Amino acid sequence: MEIYYINSEEFLKSHDTDFLRRFTDGREFKSVKRFVQYSLGRYLVKSVAKKFYIMADTEIIVENDKPKFKNGGMFFSISHSGKYVAAAFDNVACGLDIEEMKPRDLEALSARYNKDFRNTEDFYKFWTEYEAEIKLQQKTQASYSCVFQDNFMLTAVSVNPAFSQPSCISRFDA
Repeated sequence: MEIYYINSEEFLKSHDTDFLRRFTDGREFKSVKRFVQYSLGRYLVKSVAKKFYIMADTEIIVENDKPKFKNGGMFFSISHSGKYVAAAFDNVACGLDIEEMKPRDLEALSARYNKDFRNTEDFYKFWTEYEAEIKLQQKTQASYSCVFQDNFMLTAVSVNPAFSQPSCISRFDA
């Protein structure tokens, strides 16, 4: 598994929103933030697939509420939080979640989820794994979590029981 990410704030300094409209699949959005997240996620997936996996056809369809390449060839999962948009790629089904870690009421969350969250990282590791598993839509065989860019939790899950960590977590420069 490989994970690539884009800092949306930096990306928008060199690209305008007209550029991103090519990646909306004709969808309309209620907010600029949601438009940027969606289109930048699609841009990231298509660009990485072409550049690193040499995929000629990067058309994306949605099946069972999960985006995938129309003609297969590679699995991916997209996530976004704050200024980051990230995508995981693998030759087997995968799920990815990234969340900006903010102070939380750990006592209330521990009671709600019947867990003992000792610190913010504990909670966000639990939460991102939960969200990544939803995106996977299958039984998780292995997972990896890490603190990303100081205040984000990133979790990747896989159906591959041999998965231990991504081979890379790299910034994608457009």
